[in-house]
Amino acid sequence: MEKYNKKPAQVKYIGSSSEKFTNGKTYNAYFLEYWQGERNSLHVMDNSGEISDFNPFEDFEVIEDTDNVLNTYEAIVKCVTHKYDSELFDLTYGKLYKAIGRDKDGLFLVMDDSFDCYFYSPDWFEIISDEHDLLSHRSIYYSFDNCDD
Repeated sequence: MEKYNKKPAQVKYIGSSSEKFTNGKTYNAYFLEYWQGERNSLHVMDNSGEISDFNPFEDFEVIEDTDNVLNTYEAIVKCVTHKYDSELFDLTYGKLYKAIGRDKDGLFLVMDDSFDCYFYSPDWFEIISDEHDLLSHRSIYYSFDNCDD
């Protein structure tokens, strides 16, 4: 599995108040994740130098995104496991899901039945479509985040 060789986007915090961000300051941003069925959760480096998730995208203005890391590309995967058959939320055998990336360990980031994104084994899915090749390489977030190869 290869790493993305891309630069983070630059975003400016324009939200009203936050302990993690300073109004008007520019930050590195890495990708947009699904939260409650909407692709509006920004992963961005905060004032502490940590990459923070579940930040409302509307609280930021995109200054520069040279490598298009804040895209809304997604792959479609089909669940091929019965592991979650008795669970209320997670995965349903035979159902199609949106996948938006892959982590350093090769796990797929999938919007499951809860309408949020979680990491799952790639063995539990059949790739139906992946036009932008999202699932064959580590996302920029995990390439940047001091991960081992």
